[in-house]
Amino acid sequence: MSQLRAILFDVGNTLHHVDHAWIAQCLGEHGHATTAREVAAAEYPAKAAMDEMFRARRAGNDATRQAPYLEIVLDTLGVEPRLRAAVGAALRAENARHSLWRVQHDDTPEVLAALRARGLTLGVVSNADGRVPAALERGGIAAHFAAIIDSHLVGVEKPDPRIFQLALEACGVAPQEALFVGDIYEIDVTGARAAGMEAVLIDPLDLYGEVDCRRISALRELLEIV
Repeated sequence: MSQLRAILFDVGNTLHHVDHAWIAQCLGEHGHATTAREVAAAEYPAKAAMDEMFRARRAGNDATRQAPYLEIVLDTLGVEPRLRAAVGAALRAENARHSLWRVQHDDTPEVLAALRARGLTLGVVSNADGRVPAALERGGIAAHFAAIIDSHLVGVEKPDPRIFQLALEACGVAPQEALFVGDIYEIDVTGARAAGMEAVLIDPLDLYGEVDCRRISALRELLEIV
């Protein structure tokens, strides 16, 4: 890798995380008791399914993947069929109102500021629904990024290397001068590599399994490896 000049980030479960506590509360209100940590762990089978869909070239697009992702979470949690319609409707309604990928860890602004203080240019590449720029603005971190690329707004999704190239060009760096950080291997790591970048997988619970890339459990660990 050439001298590192930029770091690009996914948003969902990298900068903004699923609101596991809200989902646990929602399930409890519908008669299925669970915890935020159990909801977080249940995302891992959903990520594995996403990886398999991409490897089999039947991944669809971000909008069509969201429903099966949440269904696998509910399957893993053992939510009874009789509760599914009401729970699914509640999750969809809340996600439409305010994306479920909305929890920003307290130290995220500090980590981003520290990376910029080291002279690194930061950017975002997210498969999303057009709401990423506003969400980052609400979280008070949008100003840290030289490029915010939302797939809905640019018409191309990860792992297509073209979406990474848009961010690289906006940041003024070559692929070999940049690192990408994301949470789903076939979307983020494979996509970044196709664009000529190295990648780091964020794996908060250390449950992802064997992968051929560096892993971190939290953004703060970037300060130790770059």
